[in-house]
Amino acid sequence: VPMLMPNGPAANVGLELQAKAGVHTPVSACASGAEAIGYAFEMIRNNRADVVVSGGVEAAIHPMPMSGFAAMKALSTRNDDPARASRPYDLNRDGFVLGEGGGVLVLEEYEHARARGATIYCEIVGQGLTSDGYHIAAPDPDGAGVQRALKFALRDAGITTKDIVHLNAHATSTPAGDIAEANALRAALGADADHVAVSATKSMTGHLLGGAGAIESVFIVKALHDRLAPPTINIDDLDPAVTVDVVRDKPRALPSGDIAALNDSFGFGGHNVVLVFKSI
Repeated sequence: VPMLMPNGPAANVGLELQAKAGVHTPVSACASGAEAIGYAFEMIRNNRADVVVSGGVEAAIHPMPMSGFAAMKALSTRNDDPARASRPYDLNRDGFVLGEGGGVLVLEEYEHARARGATIYCEIVGQGLTSDGYHIAAPDPDGAGVQRALKFALRDAGITTKDIVHLNAHATSTPAGDIAEANALRAALGADADHVAVSATKSMTGHLLGGAGAIESVFIVKALHDRLAPPTINIDDLDPAVTVDVVRDKPRALPSGDIAALNDSFGFGGHNVVLVFKSI
């Protein structure tokens, strides 16, 4: 039974660390990793913990989930060219490529981290969580839930769209999902979308499901710390319906000074999570 519990990975980490502030396992499909980080952020902000280990992981390359996604026609069928099959925003994208892995962040109250001489890479300053109420698997084509999550996150962080210079998109390489998200981002960011460098790192990692939002948060942390947005690969022909500024083929330098970046994650069931990170 312990090997089958959804909370098993978090519980074992909690046992190893002798965690006392609580062990939690958000279950929101492909938004789970990002939601876990958002929950950890709230724990620290509400003085429930000084340090929280938070993230997400998934290992779903197994006949049962693979056959399920195949039956949904969610997977790419570019089997003759697997290295280039994951191609978010490309005109000829045809589904996602399943990946395995995850990411973990150590979130810590700022003064607590300074007192122990910790290396601080950036800070989380806000989050937005919404639900579509539209369909169990299909994205809302209007992207209203995504727009609200982004606006809630910015309001929570006390910043505006003008402060955002980078975004790691959920973009999974599906025909409908990539466009719905891009349209929602353009609508939420308005004219400021023109100066937001958008990276779709699933082009390189595949779709990590519950681990996606976590590892993509790690990419945001590194992007802010190194001032470098990662590329989106495998775009031969950019879909003309995509009107955001996609970082293509090679990394792009980010501005100096105080900058902010977003990570957005969405999950089957209509879960939407947007996290706001800021340079430090």
